[in-house]
Amino acid sequence: GFLLTAVPNWTGRPGIKGAPLAGLFALWLAGRAVMFLAPDAAYAAPIAATFLPVLALVVARDIIAAGNRRNLVVIGLIAALSAAELAMLFIDVGQGVTAGFAAALVLMALIGGRITPAFSRNWLKRRGNRALPAPFGLVDRLALGTTAVTGLTWTALGESTPTGAIAGLAALLLLVRLARWQAWQVRGEVLLLAQHAAYLWLVIGAGLLALASLSDLASLSQVRHALGAGAVGSMTVIVMLRATLGHAGRPIEGTRLDWLLFGALHLGAILRVVAGWTGEATGLIVTAGSLWAFAMVLFLFTALPVALAPRKPDRAAP
Repeated sequence: GFLLTAVPNWTGRPGIKGAPLAGLFALWLAGRAVMFLAPDAAYAAPIAATFLPVLALVVARDIIAAGNRRNLVVIGLIAALSAAELAMLFIDVGQGVTAGFAAALVLMALIGGRITPAFSRNWLKRRGNRALPAPFGLVDRLALGTTAVTGLTWTALGESTPTGAIAGLAALLLLVRLARWQAWQVRGEVLLLAQHAAYLWLVIGAGLLALASLSDLASLSQVRHALGAGAVGSMTVIVMLRATLGHAGRPIEGTRLDWLLFGALHLGAILRVVAGWTGEATGLIVTAGSLWAFAMVLFLFTALPVALAPRKPDRAAP
């Protein structure tokens, strides 16, 4: 959803809409439905594996036609996610899942590293705040480069010494990068502060990967919880909520309910990670799942009325 909105902004080309967009959504929904209703059927895996290649083609068409070289990497990352899904469905589940998390780590570092400082900068500028996120520079390049190498090494070598070493360096550089974005200055706006918190989960995930690869102080399960429930889970909710408000012509501002939503979401992710260090994790996992379910209910309660209401006149988005 984010890419289908962002690519037209990147390229200046009209975005996919109408019947083609409905068809793409139907393809995504079919893959989810068939794996839920008939996962062992011969047609299930091929249907489930179709969406990402088609999405990559849709995105590639506009990026290549516009000569937008900067975003060619996005096509590669979607292709990497697709390859990971194919590996999971047809070759080796464990290897495919690892490759998927590795690709998600790199994609989140890239896209999250664009929108988090950009949205924060716009919000702070409108309020006359001079303490702005640092512009893209050497630290950002080093952070993205080491994160990409982490993803490749993790996919190829698993939880090995080389993976641990580069993941530890990536965690440090991602933390330095995040510290330059002035999170404290946006603490009054939950939708922005939550984006910074989501990016922090990438730091935690990479750090846990280093620990899991170099010692027994963390486990692969904790890495997956940090990256999946923490980083991917929270960032997607933020982007969906911002997009819902923006497309409806509403001000992109958080509410008191959103503080509760993201508090429950992040607490659930924290409990999932902490559960890995306890002798009996069932209770914490159940509590974490309940918090996540509660957060999703709050999201629907917040976003659904906005999505169904008539669009308001356009106004500047924070």
